[in-house]
Amino acid sequence: WSINEFPTPFGRKRLPEEDYIKDLDEKSGASLKLTILNPNGRIWLMVAGGGASVIFSDTVCDLGGASEIANYGEYSGAPSETQTYEYAKTILGLMTKTPNPDGRCFSSMVTATRN
Repeated sequence: WSINEFPTPFGRKRLPEEDYIKDLDEKSGASLKLTILNPNGRIWLMVAGGGASVIFSDTVCDLGGASEIANYGEYSGAPSETQTYEYAKTILGLMTKTPNPDGRCFSSMVTATRN
């Protein structure tokens, strides 16, 4: 898979913050993904755990928040404390970059599997 390069969707430019997380991901054995869907969105998500990001995002959409979701991403595979900090800092930086008079919501969810 490392030889395959997947382009960004047609007509969409990646933000520097997305490239930063992609770079962190490539240097890590963990998984760190971030896609900005709506930089002016009010709902910012930081979800960890296999499959949880899809279920959590789908639930937000089912509850009527699809147009307000700002990002899609996930972190899993036991990222280091530093990687998790950089991931969170990047999301919070994007979230607070421009004011929103209606406010914003940051939601974090972590799932864990016991062996």
